[in-house]
Amino acid sequence: MRYKILDMVSGQVDQADVYESEVDLTEVEFRQGKFYSVETKLTQGWGLRVIKNGRVGFSSSTNPERMEELTRAAIEASAFGQNVGFTLPEQQDLPVVQTFENRVLLATVARMQEWGRELIEVLNARMPELKVDLKFSRCYREIGLVNTSGLDCSFQRGELEVMVAGLLVQDGIFWVYDYVNLSGGQDFPLESVAERVINLARLGKQKAILKSGDYPVVVMPTALPQLLLPLLVAINGKHRQKKTSPLIGRENERVLSEKITLVDNRLRPFGTGSAPFDDEGVPARKNVLFERGVFKGFLFDLTTAEACKEQSTGSAVRSYSSLPAPGLSNIELLPGEAELEEVLQVIPAGLVVYSFLGGGMSNLLAGEVTLNVASGYKVENGRIAGRVKDVSVAGNVYELFQRVAAVGATQRDLGDYFLPFVKFSSFKVACKE
Repeated sequence: MRYKILDMVSGQVDQADVYESEVDLTEVEFRQGKFYSVETKLTQGWGLRVIKNGRVGFSSSTNPERMEELTRAAIEASAFGQNVGFTLPEQQDLPVVQTFENRVLLATVARMQEWGRELIEVLNARMPELKVDLKFSRCYREIGLVNTSGLDCSFQRGELEVMVAGLLVQDGIFWVYDYVNLSGGQDFPLESVAERVINLARLGKQKAILKSGDYPVVVMPTALPQLLLPLLVAINGKHRQKKTSPLIGRENERVLSEKITLVDNRLRPFGTGSAPFDDEGVPARKNVLFERGVFKGFLFDLTTAEACKEQSTGSAVRSYSSLPAPGLSNIELLPGEAELEEVLQVIPAGLVVYSFLGGGMSNLLAGEVTLNVASGYKVENGRIAGRVKDVSVAGNVYELFQRVAAVGATQRDLGDYFLPFVKFSSFKVACKE
């Protein structure tokens, strides 16, 4: 269909591209330890971007019978669109990226139900009072892109993810979370998931008191994305274009600890953001954002790259219903050498955070954060003493990431984040007393 749409619009505009997306999503859900539902959704759509007289027009549709209306709407919209001067990319050699494993499609609904029942049975045997919610998500995507410059590329991606939430009602409500990315076709690691969940739940049954103050804080991989968010917003080319990023003019300057190397890697095998090209057809690449704390540059799509007199970094993201914009693929924080047990041993009093609650961004672009701790544990004399309640942390991420004392030696696969733990030497902690 994308070829038909391109043929229909060619000759009426200066340039055009057609983005075609087909998504087959199946979700199997358990609630409170019991099977709850199976949902299957198939979505297909087309997004048409045209450039006529130097202006962009866009339209999208999910109805293959309304393609004439789609092309007419895009052309009419171009009369009021943004002025651009870039040229759509030609066909190029693309990198080989592992995005699809046949075994993902062999995870049938029956198989996911079986995994869920087995995990719940194991968890109930070890901690009957823990109420467990599970979601298995299997997604098959086909993405195709063609343009008037001769580009014709496509790929398929299989995603298989497992989300676990355990509810413990003891001196209030306490949640523990886990996640597994099985997109590489690996077996469901039931025992390791059960062990992680039970260990956190057992620690959560012990209550600990922490007074407000400045403490060393270990942020685990599952909580780290919310601390990274202000940095990842600041490196977006949109904020470079709008002159709202605090990183403007700081390229090749050390702004974070030298222990921090942060990468946006669309080439990562079986990441949920992996692809051989970005959503404008620019070949995928690995973009180093911070190298040993030194800011290396922004992420651009074609529009922001042109506005900033730069080159696209292959960072365009879109859906069939939206225009491209700079975005993220797979975020990697390169591991260090620290082991968690050794890091905890040298903390006389501190905090370990496994998850934050909500957004809590008081001034995102400035890097100011205030985050409520959803799952956190007090460290006392080198060991975890128990869970804490009504605790929040606050600070400026640019200052916090200059106070990195240690980075874990192992990355955790979180789908589109691949992160170790990070120990901050000092973090402002507020506790309800």
